[in-house]
Amino acid sequence: MKKLIIISLILIASQAVFGQQDPQYSLYMFNPLGVNPGYAGSREVLSGVLIHRSQWVGLDGAPETQVLSLNTPLKNKKMGLGLQIVNDKIGPRNNQQLSLSYAYRLKLGGGKLAFGLRAGMLNYNYDWDKIEYKDAEDQIPTTGSENAMLPTFDFGMYYNTKTFYLGAAVDHLNQAKFNLSSSDSLTSEAKKHSVFTATVGKAFILNDNFVLKTSALLRASNASGNFDVNASVLIKNKILFGVTARSSKAIVVMTEINLTKNLRLGAGYDIDMSDVAKSTSGSFEIFLGYDIGIFKSKMVSPRYF
Repeated sequence: MKKLIIISLILIASQAVFGQQDPQYSLYMFNPLGVNPGYAGSREVLSGVLIHRSQWVGLDGAPETQVLSLNTPLKNKKMGLGLQIVNDKIGPRNNQQLSLSYAYRLKLGGGKLAFGLRAGMLNYNYDWDKIEYKDAEDQIPTTGSENAMLPTFDFGMYYNTKTFYLGAAVDHLNQAKFNLSSSDSLTSEAKKHSVFTATVGKAFILNDNFVLKTSALLRASNASGNFDVNASVLIKNKILFGVTARSSKAIVVMTEINLTKNLRLGAGYDIDMSDVAKSTSGSFEIFLGYDIGIFKSKMVSPRYF
């Protein structure tokens, strides 16, 4: 029954917007490049992040996502580059994404303002044999497309200081389209809707041992959206504990540990309070980050964002 429910939801969504259009992250604050291409180079070092997310654990066909994200400033510090590789699987659909980001950075006040562009390719693969149909009339015909490659283009603006950041981005500016059925292009068209994302974060240095870090994320597309608000406490610049409240009826508990000056490890667990919570034990996410100083870059320490 669980499999039937989740596959039915996927089919309904796929006909309109390729299912869960983009991967959902609870630890967005640890991979800002995934949210905004303008972030590229803002950490002032070569920075790499590995992420794994398992959503709705216990449901057959539930989303699973892996991400490799790299970004670095160039030698003149006025420009930044980023690379992101994403593997996102949900039910019968598997999507790989490769994208490159470029950011141009200007000094403004006590920080830097960046304008970022991102270009990428989306590779969709469908395995219709994995679907269990409640109604045979809903079955995808044998002419249904099994794969598609789509271009995508994003734009973002990002401003940051040592203790503050503010960003806005629009993904999928080109709104690429794809026909699920080659024999019926009128009713089977799927589309990548543009997505607007706004982020803001502020670190409050309470004393030598405690820093309060706050952040918020708004994500909106096609008259719907989510809003996340996070508050975290960083203790002795070593370990962080935080809680995120999400408008889609979820609470996220999270932690980050700075194992060394360069290496950090973190995890988050989503406590779902929506109707789907009856069939799942929640969602979890883990990440590993590593920074390398290049071009004789001076490592900023402590590093809040």
